[in-house]
Order: sequence, then structure tokens, then C-alpha cells
Amino acid sequence: MATNFATDFPTTELAARRQRLSFEHRFFLAVAVLFPLVNIIGFAPSYYFKTLTTAPPLPSLLVHVHGLVMSAWIILISVQATLISAKKIKLHMTLGILGCVLAAAVVVVGTMTGYAMFARGSTFPGYTSAQFFIIPMADIVKFVIIFTAAIYYRRNAANHKRLILVTVLNFMPSSLARFPFAFVPELGAIWFIGLPALLGLIFLAVDTYRNGKMNRAFAAAVALLAAAGPVTSLIARTETWERFAMWTIS
Repeated sequence: MATNFATDFPTTELAARRQRLSFEHRFFLAVAVLFPLVNIIGFAPSYYFKTLTTAPPLPSLLVHVHGLVMSAWIILISVQATLISAKKIKLHMTLGILGCVLAAAVVVVGTMTGYAMFARGSTFPGYTSAQFFIIPMADIVKFVIIFTAAIYYRRNAANHKRLILVTVLNFMPSSLARFPFAFVPELGAIWFIGLPALLGLIFLAVDTYRNGKMNRAFAAAVALLAAAGPVTSLIARTETWERFAMWTIS
């Protein structure tokens, strides 16, 4: 009996590990599909299917470039998740080089677009243009921090994929804020900032429960995502931020 137990125990553990990995692959693949869907819903009227709507023309070529760069990034995230699910690890790692180049483009073009939006006076209900300016800037800062950590942990699959997941959640607010539903302006930041943070906390809780331990890198990234919303909202409404924002376009 003792011999059988010693033989069966590793097999049972291996089966449980395979089951967890299978769930993780399906989960991350589902998120990779959800991300483009959320993006399309948010930007369909003003960008992807603009010719079918009465949306005004894009304000500048920069906005179009930003849309192309972000679309390429979203497609790459989906492709990368699909490659992992299909066990195409080498191709996934090769495309990771392209991912670093695209990430740099996301940062540069995203920063320029956020600044241009502020200069045009773009805003959202409940925000002045200066207050709203902090949201895209904070998104870029968070992305740089979390994506850099993901690259640092590129050979640690558990950390890497969870950090990439948080970068997905980080960019959801811009799409959620543009959902063509009446409740969006009413809920404001509770919707487009609160929902991604809530999803991050739920994903962290489920991940911790299923694995029996908390992934520290994942927890740190989710904490940054969740804390950034209320912190940036408070900063945005200070005179110091208002002066700084106005100084950038003076």
C-alpha cells in the first residue's frame, strides 16, 4: 500500500497541475478574445465603423496612427495567447520581439495623442479637460511599469502571462468610456476605471484560490491598477495638477 501511494501521489499531482494549466490556457485565451471585443464596441462608432455612423471626422492624422498602433497591439495580444494555447512557444517568443517594438510605439504615440487631446480641450462628463488629461497619462505610466515587469519575467511563464493580463485591463478604460450606452456618462469613472480594477481583483482572487497561493507579481500589478484610479482622481482635482497640465500647453 505504501508503495502504491508513493507511486500514485506524483501522478495525482501531475494531473492536478495539468488541469490547472488547461484552465489557465482557456482563461487567458478567453481574455484575449474579450479584449478585442471590448475595443470594437467602444471604438466602432467613432473609428472602426465610422463611415456607417454620423461621427465627426478624426481630428488629426495622429489619432488615426494611434488607432492603428493600438489595434495592432490588441491583435498581437490575441495572437500571442492563441500561440501559447497551441503550444507554439518558439513563435510566441519570436513575436515577443515585435511586441517590445509595438509597446514602445504604444507609449510614444499614446503620450502624444493624450497630449493632443488635452490641447484640443477633450474631456468627459464630470471632468475638466485638465482633469481628464491625467487618465491617458496614468494609463501610459502604468503600462510602462507593468509591461517592463512582464519582460523582466519573460522566462517565468506564470508571472509573465499574468502581468500581460493586467496590461490588457489597464487599457480597457478608454474603450469602456466610449461604450454607446446611456449609463456610461452617468456612472463615469466608476464604470470605465472601476470595472477593470474590479475584474483584476476578481481574477486575482480566483487565481489564488485555484493555485492555493497568491502570485506576488500578479498581486502587485493588480494593486497598482486598483490604487491608481482613486489616486489619480484625487490628484487630478488638485490645483497643482491643474497648473502642471496648463503649463504643458502654455
